[in-house]
Amino acid sequence: MLLVAALALTACSCGNERLAPEIGQEEMAPNDGGNGFQDGIAIRNVILVGDSTGKALASGAGAPLHMVLINNRTAPDRLVAISAPGVFHGAEIPGGGVDLPVRQPVGTGPVPVALLTGASRQLSVGGFVPVELRFQQAGTARLQVPVMPATEWRATLSPWPSAPAAPSPTSPLNPTPGAPVSPSPTAPVSPSPTD
Repeated sequence: MLLVAALALTACSCGNERLAPEIGQEEMAPNDGGNGFQDGIAIRNVILVGDSTGKALASGAGAPLHMVLINNRTAPDRLVAISAPGVFHGAEIPGGGVDLPVRQPVGTGPVPVALLTGASRQLSVGGFVPVELRFQQAGTARLQVPVMPATEWRATLSPWPSAPAAPSPTSPLNPTPGAPVSPSPTAPVSPSPTD
């Protein structure tokens, strides 16, 4: 009798095998940020980071946008635009976009994916901003993103990368007066043509 019941249960489970979930689709660790899924792209822990004092972002200010993106599609995709309509006037994405290779998490490091620029009003830490992420193939995802202070684990995140610094007055291009100078290589002299 037990054998018959075991066989019946086995027969009922045939065809109900669960395929392995796509990376980041089925389960995710709890996090403080906004989360979403857009046509095969997992969007995880999206946050806008303010300053470490917890003060509101001033009108006109920019805020770094951090997130992790995982492309579960069968072909590469690209994040091509970010906007926060009515809240920020623009956004900067390094290189004009973010490449999303198949099944490779992007944005896991401390550097922000983008910078939202020109806040149209003061934004309180703890508030939410509607953000749109436009992908080349997967379309547009819309989600609510929290504004978080740069405290706790967020203090380890990098601010927006700044432009390269200009040479300092004591750089090799502008040596300190009285400092020893290394000779620079000279170009070989070419013989001049003779007639």
